[in-house]
Amino acid sequence: MNQSSSILRSEEGLTLLEIMIAIVLLAFVMFGVIAIIDNSQNTKDRTIQLDRDNLQIETAMSRIEWDFSQVWSPLYFSQKFLGTLDPSTNPGVEEVAYLYESHPRFRQPSKEGLPIPKFLLREKNEIIFLTTSNRRKLEDQKQSHFMWVRYYVGESTIEDTTEGAGGEEKIVKSLMRQVFPDDPWAKEELTIDTTRSAVLLENIQNLEFLFWNKATKKWESNLATIVDGDALWRGMQVNLTWLDSKGQERKTSRWLRPLWPSVIPQDPAPGATQGGNQGGAQAGAQGGAQGGTPAGGQGGGAEEGVE
Repeated sequence: MNQSSSILRSEEGLTLLEIMIAIVLLAFVMFGVIAIIDNSQNTKDRTIQLDRDNLQIETAMSRIEWDFSQVWSPLYFSQKFLGTLDPSTNPGVEEVAYLYESHPRFRQPSKEGLPIPKFLLREKNEIIFLTTSNRRKLEDQKQSHFMWVRYYVGESTIEDTTEGAGGEEKIVKSLMRQVFPDDPWAKEELTIDTTRSAVLLENIQNLEFLFWNKATKKWESNLATIVDGDALWRGMQVNLTWLDSKGQERKTSRWLRPLWPSVIPQDPAPGATQGGNQGGAQAGAQGGAQGGTPAGGQGGGAEEGVE
């Protein structure tokens, strides 16, 4: 019998030392595998939470961009009405002058008689403007594509996730959105106090709206420094600072622009006179007066101007 056969047929097993060494090596391998799995799980959780934070800010900014891109004013494609709205000196506008007298959101008509809205910038973190981004949720509602929209910083209640809070609720500042789609041409004030607000982003630290001044090529926080700044916006910059789910401060800036091309409206009719402008204003506004809006029916006259 040779030596190799004797080794194979030997009944001697592994020693205790060899077994202990094998167990230690296996333990090190298992610790490494567990560490890799744990790191992968932590990375996955951080990535998911980061994606959620990014999704929230992207959703909020996309909503602002959707509304602002469809901001509406006749000054994008027409000119102001050059006549007077005083019935004592211009009897032709007697039936429509009351539509603009002390109106909280429309200052005067265009030369075609379309109402020119007044966009509002309250402080630096609250804006109100007219947009055509409305979409009716229910059939046969008395709404058109026109609506007033308000963005501002308000208060909302969230669950306190900090350690030791016990899941209690706390009040934080949030980016809020209000819409007013019903009868956007009415002379009544917007029902800001009774209209429900939608929360777009929580834990807001700072919000600022700036607008592009075409004359100075600068971003301005005061609409009074921009020509027709309360009715004609060419671009908006949104600066936002907020706290993410980890309590870390994050900042973002977005630059938005309306869909209207940057053109200077020209007089469409050669030799148009002030009297012609008055007639256009009277005709356009009379249709609105008969239909309950200054642009006719449910905003139909204004929609024709856009399309």
